[in-house]
Amino acid sequence: MNYGFIKVAASTPLLKVADTEYNSDRIIEVIKSANEQGAKIVVFPELSITSASCGDMFAKNSLLSAARASLKKIIDETKEIKSLIIVGLPVVVKGKTYNCSVACQYGKILCIIPKRDLTNQESRWFTSGRGVDTSTTLCGQTVNIKDKAVLSSQEITLSIAMGNDILRGEYNSEIIAIPYVSPELVGQYKNTKKSIKTFSLNYNSAIVFASAGKGESSTDFAYAGGSIIAENGDILAEGEKFAKTDSLIISEIDTDIIKYERSKISNNYAFDDKTFEFYISADKEFNLSRKINPTPFIPTDKDALSERCEEIFNIQTAALIRRMEHTNSKKAVIGISGGLDSTLALLVAVNAFDKMGIDRSGITAITMPGFGTTDRTYTNAVNMINSLGATFKEISIKDACIQHFKDIEHDADTHDITFENSQARERTQILMDYANKTGALHLGTGDMSELALGWATYNGDHISMYNVNGSIPKTLAKYMVAWVALRNEGEIRSTLLDVVNTPISPELTPADENGNIKQKTEDIVGPYKLHDFFLYNFLRYGFSVSKIFFLAKNAFEGKYDSECIKKWLTTFMRRFFQQQFKRSCLNDGPAVGIISLSPRGGLVMPSDMSATVWLSECEKL
Repeated sequence: MNYGFIKVAASTPLLKVADTEYNSDRIIEVIKSANEQGAKIVVFPELSITSASCGDMFAKNSLLSAARASLKKIIDETKEIKSLIIVGLPVVVKGKTYNCSVACQYGKILCIIPKRDLTNQESRWFTSGRGVDTSTTLCGQTVNIKDKAVLSSQEITLSIAMGNDILRGEYNSEIIAIPYVSPELVGQYKNTKKSIKTFSLNYNSAIVFASAGKGESSTDFAYAGGSIIAENGDILAEGEKFAKTDSLIISEIDTDIIKYERSKISNNYAFDDKTFEFYISADKEFNLSRKINPTPFIPTDKDALSERCEEIFNIQTAALIRRMEHTNSKKAVIGISGGLDSTLALLVAVNAFDKMGIDRSGITAITMPGFGTTDRTYTNAVNMINSLGATFKEISIKDACIQHFKDIEHDADTHDITFENSQARERTQILMDYANKTGALHLGTGDMSELALGWATYNGDHISMYNVNGSIPKTLAKYMVAWVALRNEGEIRSTLLDVVNTPISPELTPADENGNIKQKTEDIVGPYKLHDFFLYNFLRYGFSVSKIFFLAKNAFEGKYDSECIKKWLTTFMRRFFQQQFKRSCLNDGPAVGIISLSPRGGLVMPSDMSATVWLSECEKL
């Protein structure tokens, strides 16, 4: 089972100019190597059989004849190989010479694609393939030559865009192969790489890019090669420039991602082009070589992460400002526990008040110690509130909860769900009523990860007048608080960093004998790194349980074993469906990314939906 992945390869062989026999030997060797590694598609650069820098010799019959003979050799020696092969050579059709890519498999030429957009220099030797739609005889086979064609298998469609032909934006296939040649000039490769990322994102496609390399002529230029495999804006694999040996990169394209993204486009990527069939063989064993990001909500690049934090922080701030303006509010009330989420909400509120020109004292930050509050979180809450200039208020919930336990005849020494939820609802009552009393807006603090798991008390911390954190996953919230911390100095910085490093806990049950947090959320519901990984892949792409499990095993190899992942994936699926009722009546708050659990357009799902289908999948893992 390949879980929607197709292994592809791009190669820049170390060629010799016009030595077609040598070049074909190099190409055959690369094809065999790629096939042994499981590649279903292998792409070579433009004119890879002759090399691309033959100049006026492209018009000579000897070179053209040698190129055809070398293509025949490649076809004959790879006829037992399963890979779809895309190689380049000059092809003469009705007296005109075209720069072509030839797609072949199992000893058969499937189609010939001529290059359409030629440079002025290329026009000296080749005819543009624009509008060509005919047939020719090549290597003893009658073959279609067409300027646009689609290669199709049961799993995927593929187009071939030679050189800059892709700039026309006429390619609808899920995979686009780009055989390419261009001399290396300062800054050019960087721009090419950026363009490939953009193409793959804009076309909702995967791109397999192979560029002519070091073996080309150095008479006037140097050629760096540079092979790239990209998918939906991400670079999966990249070859070495100026490689001393044949360059071969291999990675897996996730066709499920591509198909999911395309399913949301109204034109449905209809094909008017002629279609040629090719075959993708099944694998007895499948191993994933590409890296799976264990924290998909968090960019791996530090600069990109900083930009992400800043952008989200600005979205949260702008949304809060708009809500305060609409409600004509000049004050806000927030419950501060010394934990991650309430800290982030307070930082957003402070930023909003600063931008609105309102004194920070208009933010009443209430800390409400309970039976499980520890000195660490309490101290952090007090220090943070005072350092930020908000109005500090402390209201203990112990006496009120004890009275409530008496009223409902609950034993205060029984630390069950009633014991815990009573505290959460008491805190929310205080915050709501104090906001009413002072004419303020009560800001909620719960994050998206908690909403996904239903890890919130219904009509307790589940509810607020407005929540700026509702679309922030827990794993990203840590980075956002750290991002703000590093933009500050002094006590507030050290306090925020300690908040980031504090174990996640609702602190609803008493601390241990040393006064430390005893009730750790991740011991109860599982690691948030896992749950955020499940959440992203489940909602972002609609992956099956088995695929999420497969990806998680790869992403968390060496950190969590299969049994651990299965346990918490089952927990995630059970709680996600079981707790939808809490999300169905969710309060307002801004979406910050493509995933949102808001019932108003983020996630449309009935509260009484059965989880049987997904839990059955979990049992089979």
